[in-house]
Amino acid sequence: MAIELTGWHDLYVTVGAAAATLVGLLFVGLSLHIRVVVAHPEVRSLARVTLTDFFVVLLIAICVLQPTDSSAQVAYWLAAIAIVSLVLMVRPLREGLARGGARALGLATVTARFGVSVLALAALLVCAALAGAGRPADTLDLLLVVVVALLVVSVRNTWDLLVTVAASSADES
Repeated sequence: MAIELTGWHDLYVTVGAAAATLVGLLFVGLSLHIRVVVAHPEVRSLARVTLTDFFVVLLIAICVLQPTDSSAQVAYWLAAIAIVSLVLMVRPLREGLARGGARALGLATVTARFGVSVLALAALLVCAALAGAGRPADTLDLLLVVVVALLVVSVRNTWDLLVTVAASSADES
């Protein structure tokens, strides 16, 4: 698999750096109005999922950039990243929809944002299966779709979070 990954090296270095940077910016943006984030369960839940998505992209980059010739090792890492992330998403989704409803963000927004993340993580499990089956080209092609989907939904989530937090802060003033 190492030979197939050679052409993807620079892309995943860039993706990993971008994801790490965006995680930091998300923390800064939300910490400016942390009271609003804490006060609205659906905002807090979407913030957790967004952070998880950015971190998944970073972990995918690390997985792809690891020095290995083993497709099985890449498959195990991709599967572990997907499963742990899906498990971490259950509680925020439940809390965001059950306790607080979807007052601040809207039910459709919360459902769409969580849904895209869940679908991307399911596709990451497919990537793991492809890698385990010794199909590196298919793995890398689908992995690119997963990474782009996670980045797009995470950037969109971040925008929704920042706008919602700013509007809620203005309402409280």
